[in-house]
Amino acid sequence: MAQPVLKLDVVPASAPLRGPAAAVAYLLATARTSGMRINRTKLAKLLYLADLRAVERGLPPASGVEWRWRDHGPHSFRLAEVERDLSEAGVLEVEESADPFAGHRERVIHLIDAPQTIVDDEFAEIIDDVLSEYGRWSAGQLRSLTYQTRPMQMAIQQNQREVRLDLAGGAPFPDLNTGLDRLRRWADRNPLPEDEPGGIDDLVEESSQLAEHRAEATRHLMEE
Repeated sequence: MAQPVLKLDVVPASAPLRGPAAAVAYLLATARTSGMRINRTKLAKLLYLADLRAVERGLPPASGVEWRWRDHGPHSFRLAEVERDLSEAGVLEVEESADPFAGHRERVIHLIDAPQTIVDDEFAEIIDDVLSEYGRWSAGQLRSLTYQTRPMQMAIQQNQREVRLDLAGGAPFPDLNTGLDRLRRWADRNPLPEDEPGGIDDLVEESSQLAEHRAEATRHLMEE
């Protein structure tokens, strides 16, 4: 029996959502109108697939988050910040319940209201397509699918966890922050040496001693 289609009233807002918050809210709103159940894992994997498809079409990844290989495949800690912000704004709520597929506990994300969002039209169409194809898959199925994508395969081949994935299919990007952190720690352990006591005074005295010789050399040059 087909599930009834749920409709959300768009809540006017003085500042429409942009960036990652807009992408998350748009995906949740679209999923809810189709009666799809979205938990944290599914949200991350569906957004990742949308970004990946955008890059495959020659478009920039428009979710606004960076993807890294974490414990359960591609993920972004930025999504937790977006969830918290939208929860505090009363846009969504998170409910802990049992996964109907696997039986374990999961955190289901419920959209309370549909705020105004600014999402690129092409990216919104990609999100619609991804939800149409994979929105009813379980979190486990989506996790397995994302592990098969080219960016994840490249990271797995190089055994590089916690690295930023190249959605174009290349090797993971080097993490510059790690190198900078090492340099900062080295600088803390090796402070620049201070001037030795009396060092400046020695230079002044040496310069004074040479002043007469410089003057004599200058007079000699002028006489020539």
